[in-house]
Amino acid sequence: MTGLLCQWWKPWVWLIAAALAFASPAATRSYSNEQEPSSGSARSAEMSYPAWWGVPSETPQVVPCRNPGKCVECHESTASMDPSHAVACVQCHKGNPEADAKEEAHKGLIPDPGDLRIAETTCGKCHRDEVRRVKTSSMALAPRMINHTRFGFGAQPTSDGGYATVAAGELLQVPDPARSGNLGDDLLRRSCLRCHLYTSGSARWGEHRGQGCSACHFPRPNGAEGKAATHAVSRNGGLTACLKCHNSNHVGCDFVGLFEKDANRGFRSPVVNGRQAHRIYGSEQHRLSTDLHFKAGMQCMDCHTLDEVHGSGQVSRSPAAGVTISCEGCHVRGDHPAILKNSDGTMTLLRGPGRPVPPWKSDTIPHSVQEHREKLRCSACHAAWSFQDYGFHLMLEERADYWKWAPTAAQNDPQVQELLERNVGTEVELVPPRDGQIPSKPMEKWEPPITRDWLTREDRPGAWFRGFTARLWERPPLGLDSRGRVSIMRPFYQYVVSHVDQQGVLILDRHVPVTGGGFPALIVNPYTPHTTSRTGRPCHECHGNPKAAGLGEGLMGGEKPGFKPLWRPEQDVPGHRFLWGALVDEEGHPLQRSSHPGAGPLDAETVRKLLHPSDRHRALWHRFLEGARYKRP
Repeated sequence: MTGLLCQWWKPWVWLIAAALAFASPAATRSYSNEQEPSSGSARSAEMSYPAWWGVPSETPQVVPCRNPGKCVECHESTASMDPSHAVACVQCHKGNPEADAKEEAHKGLIPDPGDLRIAETTCGKCHRDEVRRVKTSSMALAPRMINHTRFGFGAQPTSDGGYATVAAGELLQVPDPARSGNLGDDLLRRSCLRCHLYTSGSARWGEHRGQGCSACHFPRPNGAEGKAATHAVSRNGGLTACLKCHNSNHVGCDFVGLFEKDANRGFRSPVVNGRQAHRIYGSEQHRLSTDLHFKAGMQCMDCHTLDEVHGSGQVSRSPAAGVTISCEGCHVRGDHPAILKNSDGTMTLLRGPGRPVPPWKSDTIPHSVQEHREKLRCSACHAAWSFQDYGFHLMLEERADYWKWAPTAAQNDPQVQELLERNVGTEVELVPPRDGQIPSKPMEKWEPPITRDWLTREDRPGAWFRGFTARLWERPPLGLDSRGRVSIMRPFYQYVVSHVDQQGVLILDRHVPVTGGGFPALIVNPYTPHTTSRTGRPCHECHGNPKAAGLGEGLMGGEKPGFKPLWRPEQDVPGHRFLWGALVDEEGHPLQRSSHPGAGPLDAETVRKLLHPSDRHRALWHRFLEGARYKRP
């Protein structure tokens, strides 16, 4: 059990994290210790978060609702609506609009008409096809997260399984862990699956939203209460709405340059007026470089089409099958639905008339290499940084033993955060929180950990605590995707699991599950970071770089030839001895696997070529440097 905790206290982890936090060229924003303005918490939040904070969604002008009945006597602030939906309240919310008493007026009330369980009788009366498609979309069913996690925990033989948040078509609902006996099902239901359209998510800063259709089309602003400014339906909820779910260290936050900090209290900053600043999405973040497309004013819906977001209407075991966005579709072929081809051959962004789309240039030295054109994902070079969370430590604890978790109370799970706040309070923080300190309870009054199933809303004993061995972003490792293309790899399913029951019996101690494929759950998967930069990575960040080849952090050569790792092998996981960042050994033999069929670390020949650059590479690199020097003013 202590092996799990010691991962967060290793001196080398702290040194690496500190060095990266202050030395990384990707870090482009610094924290400020300015005094908090007198205008209140909204202004304070603007100081602490990027420019998109508080930007309103695209909502039309509102008009008074038609025939609202007596509803507006209590709900005066919702008496207006956008022109397309300014109908009688009961058409969407039901209830009795002529009743005087609240209980009578609310009989049969539908609080959220966008709820997918009843959307066919509300939104679906006018938007039948959209509701039908959304109900079987990836955002509603979350099949990728579910089936890859269950595969990692050995619950199914492949990641192309048949489970989802709810039963749909051939997909079954994630099994009840009491029946399946698999901890992966319990992890999904109580820790992971709060971000899908059948739930309303959490109530933390930045995460307030409705269910189903309301999650995107009735967007709420960021803030403590998260109340919508107007009672109006938005055609496009914008970036703020997308980030309600797509946050933390997942696709979305990287687009706006946010990287989740370590959970330890020593990482808390900035300090505003002597107190912690407001935290969005449950944690504080490093500020790194934003995606080039975000800097150009683009939002998610500029690339991800309605067919991707709403779904095709067909239940799919493979969510990737519905993703049509590609770099080539916009910058090479011009066949993406969001692109308009002009008669002179130029391309513009459809949603922004006059916004030119830069064409792919075949005459640049990196683009002129045939192997690059045929075998590389564009993001392998053009991603400025990538999420690299090594060693995912999970502990299911069913007893009230909270002091050891108090220093890491910012671990990003809303139920765990609330549990720790109620019992150990916030007095353990190094800096007082924004809203005042909460005292800790005496140990004899601690509540046993109980957390809720996000699918059934039922409570069960225990809570999932979490942490990582190391969290990095620089120089991501490379591997192969399912199509054999060189891709950035993300270590996301490197599971180490512990379990203590209510009597304090240690059931699992730093256990690495065996996947459905029969190998240890040390999994790295192909990934497309949303951190695009105009210029690609320098050649030497891949050629001659052992980390890019998959060997991990280290150096080549020195007094003796060969690879010299900078990290020590993991020695605190019983039965295993490995390097967290090592995908392959020097001969190219795979040390970790992928849960994506056909994907995995680089093959031995590619590893050899990267570790030992050829004369041709040196010549091209020389030409590249000469060209850069010639263009320099």
